[in-house]
Amino acid sequence: MKQLFLSKLFFKGVFFLLFLSVYSYFNLSKGQQTEQQTNQKQFVPPKKTAISFVPTYIFRSTLQIGIQRFNKYQDRSFVLYGGITGLSNEFLKENGYTAEAQYRFYVKRFKVRTNFNEKSYQQGIYVGIWARGEQFEQNYDYENISYFDNTGRETILTYKGTRNIEALSGGIQFGFQQTFAEYFFIDLYVGGGYRGTNIDTQNEVKNTDKPQHKEIMRWHNGIFDRGYQGVLPRAGFGLGVIF
Repeated sequence: MKQLFLSKLFFKGVFFLLFLSVYSYFNLSKGQQTEQQTNQKQFVPPKKTAISFVPTYIFRSTLQIGIQRFNKYQDRSFVLYGGITGLSNEFLKENGYTAEAQYRFYVKRFKVRTNFNEKSYQQGIYVGIWARGEQFEQNYDYENISYFDNTGRETILTYKGTRNIEALSGGIQFGFQQTFAEYFFIDLYVGGGYRGTNIDTQNEVKNTDKPQHKEIMRWHNGIFDRGYQGVLPRAGFGLGVIF
């Protein structure tokens, strides 16, 4: 009887250890699988190609779109922009093309980071050099326009012709770039440079050289003048998709 009792106790112990081993195995496997899924969820491969749109150029009647490509280490990128300009109103018709190239050095790499909600995003701070070429054709016709000068005297303005403008500019800019909602990003920048222009005026007819008349013409507005030449500040933002 004693041997039978010990035998039953032994088999019960074996079955208990076997059950405990199987239970532990499945629990461990489930834990490892959950951990792998969590790690996979947290790790997002860095995105290296972006397509952007610069809304600030809309205010200058220009649609500008660019493509950006990052290097392997996410600390350098090359950006190429192309733009088209179109404007037509009662006094001025304008069309043109722009092209710009940038090379960016990221002082804070554009790498994958994790926020407090454990969601991944990419963020970087950069210094960039840029070069830009522009070509415009303006057909203007300010004719029989009534204008009152500072003395209250009325004059009639006649000013029409064609201007062909070529411009080259270049400089430096500082920017901040960050992704959101996984596939979108924002790019904020400030900087400056120098702009040189070449203007060819054709078939021009005008009845006065008074500088006051320039105030009512679209392009005579400082740094926003298509023919402006000199130190050129820049600031703006871009939006786009990244993949």
